[in-house]
Amino acid sequence: MSAIETGASDDDTNGASDGASAEAGADAELIRAELRSVLTSPDFSRAPIMKRLLCFLVEETVAGRGDQLKAYSVAVDGLGRAPDYDARADSYPRVQVGRLRKMLDNHYRTSSGPDDIRLSIPSGRYKVLLERPATSAEEPPEPLPPTQTEHRPSAVSSKLSFGLSLLLILVLVAGLGTAAAILLPLDDPRATNERPVLEVAGTTMARQSPLGARIRTVLINGLGRSLAFDLRPLTLSRASQTPPKNSPPARYRLGADLIDGPSPRLFLRLTQLSPDKLIWSGDVTLPPTERNDAAALDQRLATVIATIGKVDGLIAIHELQRSSGRQAIGYSCLLLYHRYRKQRLPEDRLHVETCIDRSLARTPDDASLQAAAAQLAMEKMSDPGVDAQAKAGYLLAARRHAQLARALDPYNGWTNATQARIALARGSCSQSSSFAQRAIALQPYEPNLLADVGTYLADCRDPDAEAVIRRAIAVGDDPSGRYHVPLLMLAVICDDRALAGEALSLMAPPVIGRPRGFYIMAAAGYGMLGDRAKAYAAWKQLERLDGAVASAPRSYLDRLGYSLATRRKIARDLAAVDLPPAR
Repeated sequence: MSAIETGASDDDTNGASDGASAEAGADAELIRAELRSVLTSPDFSRAPIMKRLLCFLVEETVAGRGDQLKAYSVAVDGLGRAPDYDARADSYPRVQVGRLRKMLDNHYRTSSGPDDIRLSIPSGRYKVLLERPATSAEEPPEPLPPTQTEHRPSAVSSKLSFGLSLLLILVLVAGLGTAAAILLPLDDPRATNERPVLEVAGTTMARQSPLGARIRTVLINGLGRSLAFDLRPLTLSRASQTPPKNSPPARYRLGADLIDGPSPRLFLRLTQLSPDKLIWSGDVTLPPTERNDAAALDQRLATVIATIGKVDGLIAIHELQRSSGRQAIGYSCLLLYHRYRKQRLPEDRLHVETCIDRSLARTPDDASLQAAAAQLAMEKMSDPGVDAQAKAGYLLAARRHAQLARALDPYNGWTNATQARIALARGSCSQSSSFAQRAIALQPYEPNLLADVGTYLADCRDPDAEAVIRRAIAVGDDPSGRYHVPLLMLAVICDDRALAGEALSLMAPPVIGRPRGFYIMAAAGYGMLGDRAKAYAAWKQLERLDGAVASAPRSYLDRLGYSLATRRKIARDLAAVDLPPAR
């Protein structure tokens, strides 16, 4: 295998040619594509800390900072340790990177061939390398096949295609500076354009006791709300398991077995069908039988329902993996959109906007696509340099898409969440709260939606804000504590020091994306608590990430649509520790 180091050192930067920059950009996309493949593997799907760490190391590497990675930044930014972490007294990052190195070796040993590209982390370093198969000196290398390609072209056409593709990439990257991910083809016939079917199998649990029937009802009620798949509950009779006429075959099946007793346990298995492959399994200990009413069962099963059914959950991840993000149209475009909303990678935005526009041109009556278009228009309002006239135009476009989405499907939770955000931007808290409450009732198992509308409710000083945010935390079950950021915002708004301490102790910056809001809120929270050292540490991270936002945070918060009262509260807590004034 030959190793490729993405990014450039200081010396490389001074003398690099346009061709080298283009090659680095192409390598960056290869390493990101391989990262996405690794993260969906069974071992990594069950190891959130390792996923977070690998994402951080990859993003630092492709940004050209791989050689500058130190134990402190790996511990604080990559593993979520507190800013006062002492790298000299604690070997935690080195131990975790060692574990990650072994997991990568095991992954490639069991799931890849000798001709596959792979990620590696050399011993004693934190920089991630992209390894390609070694090629002979006499024979020029053939291009790597795209992900999930079924037919390899002939040698002559491969070499010609590779040369033309490389030339195209060089021209586009040099001329536009646009990431290669944005340039993914939009006409790949292998894309997943229709929602898959999930069967809830007719298991033995419902025959064992009335408790089994109640569990089945809760699961079907929760999973039936998902936008990631269509649900097909199977009856207990084997004869009834044939799909209805003209119904697509199921792609996934959820099986469950109940062990009854004083403290019942439910065992669940999510399987991909044709070919059969176990994706996930888990078990849930239920409350004692006498306390197993619908509310208690929902509380215990909510995380499982969210893990399977949320728009960035297990099935959504597998569906994106099938299409590799290519020809994102219709259903697969929505999955890509929700992944972008979670990760906020700037280089993915144009690709997402393009696929939403193309999807709406084909199916303008899709409420979810209209809601996504509204959210993207709102996002453009927060771009730097947008003047008042352009901002008003984006708001008008967002309202048009949102109103059409609600007319098409008033029972879509994301549609109502979008209406809540637009009402907030227009200064109408009463309307925003009303739409937010409706969104919560329709999609109580979507932690991203709950966190969003919880933030809107907090900005409006709604008394239900904390309960909604805590529901997002409970349902999301995110080890990085990303859903604690809205809780911290609520604490700052309400001057609640205990709540701020709780949120700060549990939240960590997301590894992928540009978490500018995270560092602003962390600095404000530590400022409210009077912890100058940690406030400065958070602010330094923000300056490193985006100096323009650090120099004018109130302007950034204004572009996000926060109310004047909220912006003043945040500015006050930043000023409490003599941080740069929130202009």
